[in-house]
Amino acid sequence: MTTYTLATEQDDPLLRELLRENAMPSWVSMTMEREPSYFAGMNRFGLDWVVLARQDNRPVGMYACSEQPVHLNGLATELGYLGGLRIPASQRHRVRLFREGCASIRSFSRPRNPELWYTSIASGNRVARRFLEANLRGMPHYWPVNELVTLALPAARAQSRLLWRAARPEEMQALCALHNTSAARFQFSPVLTPQLCSATGADFHVVEQRGALVACMALWDQQSYKQIVARAYRAPLARLVPFYNLYARWSRKVELPRPGQALEQTCLAFLAVSPQLEQGICALIQDALKHCTTPVLTLGLHDQHPWLDQLTRTFRPLSYRTRIYAVNFDGPIALDGRAAQPEAAVL
Repeated sequence: MTTYTLATEQDDPLLRELLRENAMPSWVSMTMEREPSYFAGMNRFGLDWVVLARQDNRPVGMYACSEQPVHLNGLATELGYLGGLRIPASQRHRVRLFREGCASIRSFSRPRNPELWYTSIASGNRVARRFLEANLRGMPHYWPVNELVTLALPAARAQSRLLWRAARPEEMQALCALHNTSAARFQFSPVLTPQLCSATGADFHVVEQRGALVACMALWDQQSYKQIVARAYRAPLARLVPFYNLYARWSRKVELPRPGQALEQTCLAFLAVSPQLEQGICALIQDALKHCTTPVLTLGLHDQHPWLDQLTRTFRPLSYRTRIYAVNFDGPIALDGRAAQPEAAVL
């Protein structure tokens, strides 16, 4: 019999082992790890919990959930995010395990059972996508919305433009208002408050013109509790990584981490830019890179975003695509056609 229980700090070693041992397939197999403590990264954006599945007292899987303040059809609300699903390869054939795990989700949801959830799945993980999109009996319905493109921008392309400065405590209310006005254009985008900004632990910055805030962002270094680790590269790239990195260093591109090494990155999170500044987005990013203390700065944009082409041409980033899904248990909820752009730093 398989049992599902809320994980506690006593389960921390099991959670971290499941994350380490279950890589996400792509041209580079990656693990999303939580060292040295899974729980150190909890409740940074909303309310988090994690569930362990056991059979005969042996762990056979896990999943993580959070209830987040986000936008839905332009309005501020709270939705559940499903993430952190890890099942050992020896257990992945057990469809019943997936069904029972999905059935347990809402029983652990607190303080309420949201009707609609959302999730993200690596676009290259075709096996998982086919399975979830099949909408099998007893499973929630997964509705693909669009892709989120996470750009890994090289700090080597930084240029000082003297645009960004650290946000002052008395400006946080105005910063949140600026961000939320911009974010309301997208589905599943964050709803910020000064209290939530403080909980993230990120460093917030603003651009000011004529006494008004016209852009905001956060530089969020999560490496002390959350890592993306390269585990293996597909052939023939595995043999070529050292040579590629020599070329990348010379051409100011992102160097690939060695197998077993974490990507040294900072998240460019909660970015909002007033319309009059959007034509200068590359200058804003160049200046943001100047403030970055790691070799890589990551930014997530939906796959039809008008900034994508110019950022790609200017910064020559690496990119990683995930597919964003609306997930419903009780029946469809209409989305009004806005692109889904959750904050990549909280997925």
